[in-house]
Amino acid sequence: MEEKKVILVTGGASGIGFGTIEYLLEQGKYEVISFSRGEKNINLAKEKLKEKADSVLFLQGDISNEDDCKKVFEEIDNKYGKLDGLVNSAGIIKLGGLEEQTLEQWNNSINVNLTGIFLLSKILLPLLKKGTNASILNISSIHSEKPGGSIAYCTSKAGLDMLTKFMAQDLTKYKIRVNSINPAFVESNIYLNSGDYTESEYKELIKKRNSTYPLGRIGNVYDDIAPLVEFLLSDKSLWTTGSIYVVDGGKSLF
Repeated sequence: MEEKKVILVTGGASGIGFGTIEYLLEQGKYEVISFSRGEKNINLAKEKLKEKADSVLFLQGDISNEDDCKKVFEEIDNKYGKLDGLVNSAGIIKLGGLEEQTLEQWNNSINVNLTGIFLLSKILLPLLKKGTNASILNISSIHSEKPGGSIAYCTSKAGLDMLTKFMAQDLTKYKIRVNSINPAFVESNIYLNSGDYTESEYKELIKKRNSTYPLGRIGNVYDDIAPLVEFLLSDKSLWTTGSIYVVDGGKSLF
């Protein structure tokens, strides 16, 4: 029987991270670890997964906190002794341009969306070196190149694209692949967590956004993002590194 790959998904209690975990569990080929901040979201994720929640190792902490990242290393090292895949999905957004965005909001976005990915990847690298055909996958955004919404978010994602390329080049010596998925608008709770929208306002936003996409709808994590995540983690993409995959329903074409 083929040994299961050990995969860590940050932000795994909500949004793209949670949808990815749902998908990976359905495949039955992975030992899945979730690393996220909010206890409330972790409990909600466990409720949604029902009996499958027992198959996930839920870890709580902040990817931009060095001590929390070191604890994650210890947990994975003690339980598995290796890591085959790291999905850097945790991210935050706070709407605002140069005049509206505060320094605190800017720092929070850069710390979580960029510095935290650098930090966690660096700390977990010894475990990835022990993995089988190990892979790092960063969740970026089409807003790494297309400004709009949040100056801090766009800037952090632009930096993440270069981090992806640099790490890909840097880690070829270990045969560790590093790629990025850059989605357009995908239904998640990132805007609700930011406080920029109420639940009813967010539902209305989704209705409006659907009509603006050439393929007729916004993205769905389970159907549109998670299968590509799995492909880039798998042995089917062993010759792919440093690539930026735009998944946007045709949005960037117009």
